[in-house]
Amino acid sequence: MILRSVTKHFRDQNWFAVALDFLIVILGVFIGLQVNTWNAERQVRAGEQRYLERLREDVAVSIEQNEWRVAFMDRQDKYSTLALDRLSSCVVSPEDRDIIANAFFHVGKTLPPVLLRGVINELNATGNFQTIRNSELREAITKAVEAIETSDLIFNAVLMRGTPHVVYVESQLEYLTSGPRSGAVDIAWGDIAFDLDALCADQDFRRALSAARAYTNDMQSNVIVALEQQRALLRIIDAELAK
Repeated sequence: MILRSVTKHFRDQNWFAVALDFLIVILGVFIGLQVNTWNAERQVRAGEQRYLERLREDVAVSIEQNEWRVAFMDRQDKYSTLALDRLSSCVVSPEDRDIIANAFFHVGKTLPPVLLRGVINELNATGNFQTIRNSELREAITKAVEAIETSDLIFNAVLMRGTPHVVYVESQLEYLTSGPRSGAVDIAWGDIAFDLDALCADQDFRRALSAARAYTNDMQSNVIVALEQQRALLRIIDAELAK
C-alpha cells in the first residue's frame, strides 16, 4: 500500500507527500529495528535472571555445606583439646569418655571448602559469562572460584603433612565395631579400645594428636575464608535479583 502511495505521489509530482511517505517508511524500519533490539535485550536479561536464580541456589547450598564443615572441624578442635588435657592428667571422668573416644576417632579429618560450580562452568563453557552485567558480581564469582582452587592445593598439602600423625594415633587404637559408618557420626567409648595409661605416657602420641588438630584447624580457617566470600557473593546476587 505504501508503495502504491509513493508511486501515485511521485507521478503527481507531489514532493511533499513523497517525502512524507519516505519518512513513514524510515520511521517504520527504525521502529521495527528498535523493537527487535528491545526483544533481544529482554531475552538476554531473562537469560541473566535465570542464570542468577540457579547460581543463587548453588551458592546457598555451598554455604550450607561449608557451615557444616566449619562446625564439624570446630567440634574436632574441642574434642582434641579436651583429650590432650585429660592425657596430661591421665584422668578421664565418665562424662568425658565419649569425647575422648571421638577425639581419637575423628583425628585428622579435614574437609576443604566446597563450591557448587555447575552454573559457573556452564557460563564459562557457553561463553555467556558476560551475560552477567554487574562487574562486581563477575569479580565476586571469580574470587570465589579462586578461593576454592587455592584451598584444594592447601588441602592436599595439609593431608600429606598430617597423614603420618593420624597414622600414628590410629596405630594405638583398636576398632571394636564393624559395618558401614559415616565418618562424621560420633562413636561411643566402647566402640574403640586403647591402653589409656600407655597413651598418657606416650609423648609421641600426644604430639601426633596435637599436630593433627593443628592441621585440621588450618583447613578450617580456609573454609571460613571461602565461606565469607560465598556469603558476600550471595548478597550481591540477591541485590541483583531484587532489581
